[in-house]
Amino acid sequence: MKNFSRFLAIFATVLILDILTKSWAEQALERYQPVPVIGELFRFTLGYNSGIAFGVFDKGGGGLLVVIGLTIVALIIWAIYALRANDFAPSAVWPMGVILGGAVANFVDRLPDMRVTDFLDVGIGATRWPTFNLADSFIFLGMALLLLTNFLAKSPQKDAQ
Repeated sequence: MKNFSRFLAIFATVLILDILTKSWAEQALERYQPVPVIGELFRFTLGYNSGIAFGVFDKGGGGLLVVIGLTIVALIIWAIYALRANDFAPSAVWPMGVILGGAVANFVDRLPDMRVTDFLDVGIGATRWPTFNLADSFIFLGMALLLLTNFLAKSPQKDAQ
């Protein structure tokens, strides 16, 4: 039950942080007008993405929304079942909460108008990473932490010879 509480806490924190930052971005920024934070390296630039990662499947419409929604529901059901069965190592609970919190945050943002609000802009001059949001960052961070957790949890194999 402790793992489940931790999962819910990080899940809710990620969801709330993402909703608040996207709301701020839509109120404070003008669309496609960069606001330097750390010079050209890091800026706030409001934009929208109607596809998934990097605009893939742009104009996916309702079908995309259904596929994303069903995938997220399946992952949440699996995570809750695994948490209750203590199938996760305690160190994997946090990354799972971060990943699913970010996924749900982007899904909730997509519901009203079939697009996700992006505002984090990183790059140098014209060489820029596609604009993203906090939920995207949490999903990436969660995946990296999950891979690291899995890597560190494996014990070294001893030669059988």
